[in-house]
Amino acid sequence: MKIACIGIGAVGSIIARELKSIDLDVTLYSRTGQSGFTILEHDEYIRYNYTIQPTAEHDGTKFDVIFISTKATVLRGLVDLIPEMSHEHTDIILCENGMGYDDWFKNSIPSVVYISGRKKHDYIEHFRDSKLIIENKKYHHLDELISLLESKEDVELEIIKNEQFEKLRYEKLLINLGVNTMTALSQNTARIFHDSDIVNLTEQLLKEGQAVINRESRIISDDFIGHSINLFKSYPDHMGTSMYYDVMNRTETEYEFIQKYFYDHKGDVPTPVLDVTYALLKGYSAGR
Repeated sequence: MKIACIGIGAVGSIIARELKSIDLDVTLYSRTGQSGFTILEHDEYIRYNYTIQPTAEHDGTKFDVIFISTKATVLRGLVDLIPEMSHEHTDIILCENGMGYDDWFKNSIPSVVYISGRKKHDYIEHFRDSKLIIENKKYHHLDELISLLESKEDVELEIIKNEQFEKLRYEKLLINLGVNTMTALSQNTARIFHDSDIVNLTEQLLKEGQAVINRESRIISDDFIGHSINLFKSYPDHMGTSMYYDVMNRTETEYEFIQKYFYDHKGDVPTPVLDVTYALLKGYSAGR
């Protein structure tokens, strides 16, 4: 089985490390070539000297499984490349935030990503989790990989099939709406969820997002709002989000696939907090 990992950042580095640890045939790609990557975890810096090839230098090799762990904003730039790397039965696992890009790739497998970290200039800090959740169905090659991962006690990466994938994906989208919006617009980390005013505003935003998701099917329960708030409060104070780091670094955000996705699907649902936060993030992204 030949595997490719595209994007060796906060998410992709953890996937790549775990796959490489069991000596699989794995090729790593990123926009620019590198001689390896460093991960900070449990207060320890560990260097992994795995060659990372530039995507522009792909040599026509076909892969059985491709993990794409870039930002969602990068996916459009891969639409022409992925067919060159794929054969008829290649499984393509999408490990991005948000929704709205599933049909851009043949045999795409969207996943709910629970790998939390951040990429700094010369290392990746891994905060918590190493899990991908996917739809419970039969796959061409991914099933073999899942069985192999489950047989290895020392491998942290989990790829879990779940009957309630759609529900879990919408729940993760709602979590992203809450935590990414608030940290990005406040330009502050998870410490803001100690503030009752922030918590109340976040709760209102989550309720509006829940109403949008439930407009056609009641898939998100009221209990999930409280669960989400408690989750945000449990994050380490210094932990940011992908959108927070984007704003702090003055780079493009994934608002199109999170806040704009809700805005575009709200129909006649009243969403005053969403409307304001969406407009502000849209304004930030204008011209980038």
